[in-house]
Amino acid sequence: MLIDNRCSIYEHRPATCRTYDCRVFPAAGLEIDDDGKVLIAQRVRRWKFGFPTQADRNQHDAVQAAATFLDEHADLLPDGAAPTNATQLAVLAVAIHDVFLRYDDDTGEMTVVDPDPDVVRVEVARLSGVSG
Repeated sequence: MLIDNRCSIYEHRPATCRTYDCRVFPAAGLEIDDDGKVLIAQRVRRWKFGFPTQADRNQHDAVQAAATFLDEHADLLPDGAAPTNATQLAVLAVAIHDVFLRYDDDTGEMTVVDPDPDVVRVEVARLSGVSG
């Protein structure tokens, strides 16, 4: 989507594109839910990630696990911290994905886990600046 470090969708790169990378949507396993962003949604569907190592795969899986958790358990999050659209959900999933990883002593690698919901709530509260 970037050609010569410029957005290939818009002639002038919107402020949003300077704020986050639209690859957060496929990273989190989400679709854009805004009918006004059809061109971005089409481009986002083209992104394919490579995973040269198992650690890379585990990090990606952790982002998707975080997105699923946030989507399915928004009621467990602090008031005012639950994502209200796919953009917020994807960005928050990327931000908290480390909570979904644990070091496995047997394999010596990070593995994806289901964290305690209270741990997720505290991390979301910390990042959102709301009380948890």
